[in-house]
Amino acid sequence: MNSKVSVRDVAREAGVSIGSVSRVLNGGANVSRDLRSRVLSVVDRLGYQANVHARGLRLGSTKIIGCIVPEIRNHIYANIVGAIEAAVTRKHYMLLLGNSLGEVEREQHLLRFFHSHGVDGLIITPSSEGPEFIQGALGKSRIPMVIVDREVTGVRDSVMLDQRQGIRHASEHLHSLGHRRIALFTGGRGLWSGRERQAGYEDALAVAGITPDPQLVRQADSWSYSSYEDMRTLLQSTQPPTAVIGASTHILAGILKAIRDAGLLIPRDISVIAIGPGDAVDFANPPLTLVRWDVDSLGKLASELLFERLRTPHDNFQRRLLPMELILGQSCAPLRTP
Repeated sequence: MNSKVSVRDVAREAGVSIGSVSRVLNGGANVSRDLRSRVLSVVDRLGYQANVHARGLRLGSTKIIGCIVPEIRNHIYANIVGAIEAAVTRKHYMLLLGNSLGEVEREQHLLRFFHSHGVDGLIITPSSEGPEFIQGALGKSRIPMVIVDREVTGVRDSVMLDQRQGIRHASEHLHSLGHRRIALFTGGRGLWSGRERQAGYEDALAVAGITPDPQLVRQADSWSYSSYEDMRTLLQSTQPPTAVIGASTHILAGILKAIRDAGLLIPRDISVIAIGPGDAVDFANPPLTLVRWDVDSLGKLASELLFERLRTPHDNFQRRLLPMELILGQSCAPLRTP
């Protein structure tokens, strides 16, 4: 790359006007094949690259979308990012990714970085919601944004997963097999996703006439949370769970390790249901029953909402709810009676 090469240099070498070079580089109309070939040949030879930020200020768009997730090492968020990138690429945009680690201070740093680079919009799963979000830097930002799976109704566009319905169906399935001691492991303590999962779980318990045991609900409060220790404790209790529902992240990995270390077999000794996208449990043996959502639909819907916001910035904010479905595997069986 030669940073000293300007659009004026390209025009001079190609023997055309600066306006002609601009039309070629910006995909403008009325550009002949000969003109395009001549200009692009000079661009390659001189190593010219446009100043995207300056062009964005001039044209009102950088064609860059920002994306912030809490933990890119979490394969669920990695899948979501992949789906969003595919969706924005189809619109000829680039994706700029930030990993917040679930920290408000880091989110603020990333927000300033994205703002300084003139991103057109932002898709984010923030670390906060409700009043905390509204009063924070994200809530006050003027960058158009779409929130993924956090409760910010009325202040930003959002795409939500129907966590309550999904976990209710999973719990009902286990109840139909005779299970009454069902553990729920989920992330998102204090966040909408965690609250909705617990609500769906409790809905199913109420229908089945089962009194909730708070010890069976374990919500992670950080990325370092050890589901292994909690699951081992439950399995060693006088009334251990006979089934478990767990988020298919490091949480599920810890659950499965504790079950294996206890010498138990799935589904003979304990039934397991995972929560996650379609490929979340490809590694499992036996294949796990899964509360599934379509990650491609999530990425596409979030991107569509953002592009709608860019086209119509003054419309009312939208909230879209994406369904979850129960996909039966081989990890659940009727409760064994002594």
